[in-house]
Amino acid sequence: MLRKEKKKIMSDGEWQELVEEYKKSEMSKYEFCKQKNIPRSTFYKWSKILAKNDRNADKSKFIPITIRAEKEERYEEIKSELIIESKNGLRVEFRKGCKIGEIKAITSILGRC
Repeated sequence: MLRKEKKKIMSDGEWQELVEEYKKSEMSKYEFCKQKNIPRSTFYKWSKILAKNDRNADKSKFIPITIRAEKEERYEEIKSELIIESKNGLRVEFRKGCKIGEIKAITSILGRC
């Protein structure tokens, strides 16, 4: 009467090592499984499980983000009314308190007209 060998139960870590060993080898999965005397179907299953775990681990990694402090912009305002008139007769009036940056932006547009 022939006696069946007991199946060796391997831990997750052992399968991880085995899959890593396969990746470093230049063998096909078929050759690797044959040499290690392990069922191909089981090796394929563990390869798939470990690859999925690696992808999920990558997704859950914390990626630090550094926020650079912006230079606090100082908004200077005009203290009285300002009227600008273009050569074409376009007239723009700015009231007291208008920000100088806004005036510069508008005058640069008017300069193109």
